[in-house]
Amino acid sequence: MLVTAVEDDALGARLRSARRRARLSTRELAERAGVSAGFVSQVETGKRGVSVSALKRLADAVGLSAAELLSERPPVSRQVLRAAERPVFESETGLTKLLLSRTPLQQLEVYVGRFEVGGSTGEEPYSHDDAQEMFHVVAGHVEFTVGDDAFVLGPGDTLEYLSAVPHRAVNVGATPAEAFWITSHFSPPVDPNPASARPSQHTGQHTSQAHLQEGRQS
Repeated sequence: MLVTAVEDDALGARLRSARRRARLSTRELAERAGVSAGFVSQVETGKRGVSVSALKRLADAVGLSAAELLSERPPVSRQVLRAAERPVFESETGLTKLLLSRTPLQQLEVYVGRFEVGGSTGEEPYSHDDAQEMFHVVAGHVEFTVGDDAFVLGPGDTLEYLSAVPHRAVNVGATPAEAFWITSHFSPPVDPNPASARPSQHTGQHTSQAHLQEGRQS
């Protein structure tokens, strides 16, 4: 059974949009779905229909159901992630992280972590991807190092940084610490001439509207 030709163009556009949200190339999606890259390209451009079985595999590969991929309206909510179902990552350095985000939020990752006394992200600073990250302390005191800079953060403190810069977190308090990591894999373009940004009209405030928008995207 094939999706009708009338639906092909819209389906292809939705598949392409979902693939990009999942940060997958055409070839990567094809490998996950067990089809060829040419097949994916033809579906996305509306040049061919797709069987129900292939549709289900494509939808699963981008973190959607077949019904969501066929629907003209994007899903407004996702299934509840119960506490007992959260993926857990435990380290030998006294840190336990739990993943809170789930597909199709591939451009956004949210973790909550618990540091034992003296616990850390590792003996050495590490870097990854080229994303924007925010580290928010809920309880305890954590020393966070980014490059050559070190900050001691307490409850309610938040630090923003680029994940490509080597960083490390360690619990320097006398009690366990808890914190959130929020990672956005979308990096807004950098203005090559920051001086060209128009300052705010409010006295003493020099943050441009573009920078405010970047903050909202973080």
